[in-house]
Amino acid sequence: MVALDLSLHYKQGVAFQSEATEILYGGAAGGGKSFLMRVAAILWCLQVPKLQVYLFRRKYPDLIANHIDGSQGFPHMLADLIEGKLATYNSTKLEFAFKNGSKIHLCHCQHAKDVINYQGAEIHVLLIDELTHFTEDMYRFLRGRVRLGGLTLPEMQRGKFPKILCGSNPGSLGHAWVKRTFVDIQAAYATSKMVKDEGGLLRQYIPAQLEDNPTLTVNDPEYEQRLMGLGNPELVKAMRYGLWDITAGAALEKLSREKHMLRPFKVPQAWTKFTVIDWGTARPFSVGWYCISDENLELTAKDHHPTRYVPKGALIRYRELYGWNGKPNEGCRLESPDVARKILAIEEEFMEDMDYRVGDSSMWNQVDGPSIQERMYDATEGRYSMRTCSKDRISNYEEIRARLVGEDGYPALYITENCKHFWRTVPDLQMDELHPEKGPDTDQEDHCYDDLAYACSSRPYITTRSDRIREEYAVVM
Repeated sequence: MVALDLSLHYKQGVAFQSEATEILYGGAAGGGKSFLMRVAAILWCLQVPKLQVYLFRRKYPDLIANHIDGSQGFPHMLADLIEGKLATYNSTKLEFAFKNGSKIHLCHCQHAKDVINYQGAEIHVLLIDELTHFTEDMYRFLRGRVRLGGLTLPEMQRGKFPKILCGSNPGSLGHAWVKRTFVDIQAAYATSKMVKDEGGLLRQYIPAQLEDNPTLTVNDPEYEQRLMGLGNPELVKAMRYGLWDITAGAALEKLSREKHMLRPFKVPQAWTKFTVIDWGTARPFSVGWYCISDENLELTAKDHHPTRYVPKGALIRYRELYGWNGKPNEGCRLESPDVARKILAIEEEFMEDMDYRVGDSSMWNQVDGPSIQERMYDATEGRYSMRTCSKDRISNYEEIRARLVGEDGYPALYITENCKHFWRTVPDLQMDELHPEKGPDTDQEDHCYDDLAYACSSRPYITTRSDRIREEYAVVM
């Protein structure tokens, strides 16, 4: 008789026994997420013949380190079953097969396109370790492969599968969408049936703390001290206490509504004004309207906004047009000539004249026909004319960070409250972990950030009232 020690602690048991079919377990580091997934995979495979379990980590080295190597890896946990010929391990395929026909597939998809490798998979149980390392698109694609197909479930298991169980700490590039999807949607432990567009599963978030994994605290009593010694206070809150309302890992950690948000106001005619577009079709396009203050400006208190002082030369993003279909990071596929006409119509409505326009360099690419820039120019009879600017992510990132700090306590960059997509996406952008000097990871919804980067790199200049000849100059703040 083969005996397996697959005991779980209380909170891990709550997740394992939950009736929910789409679960996020996690929060603090050391909560026992990876071990829970291995135990769940093994037990479910033993209980359900022909069950296909797919366990993902984003990167191959992490997959091996977390789930193969060491005294708690799959080979060690299944050693007795393998020795008793009740299970086999294929190290080439990273696959554990049980005598009843069930299998555990260990998978990774470092690049976004790698999910296509699983397009034909019939996934009965999807396990994702460190969900915030994945993009929302990757998760939605893999969730779309979750189905029972022709699998017949034992009577006691009906209604419990197919199932998704994820584990994660706060932070990393997927922090914002994971928080929005699992943590903010309802109270912890509550379950809700999701609508069809959200996968239709029974969703639940189960928070885990270091204290929920007594094995670790007993075997390594100094682990908590190492978490407390991470240095960054926000990172300590995230890793030690599992708090999701943090900016640890944020690319623009100095950006805040308190310092950089302005109430909407009428831009003086004499100021430099320009538009910037980061183009997208399958992904959203983002248009930002910018101005440069040509004098020290005091915006008086109004509504919930306090009086705010804006120094001369500050860059202000005061309006936006965002081309999405209502779903995060999905474009509306509007044709470029229609976008150009829409931008001009907005400016005519506000009786604005732009000093110049900037577009990202991809808009000049020609593939079997006119470029996007040419199409916009021709469709507006030359009224929509642009110039390109630097796409150097390192220098643009440094420029934005410098403007956020400014001088003498006053930032040199502001964004008005009505730029809702900017405030929805940019504060949550996470750092590129491989190349932090480049700023945000490009797998995120970074389109408003990109138009801001192009705005900074366009070298906007200050104009003064004397620089312009106007019959009338009237400003209403």
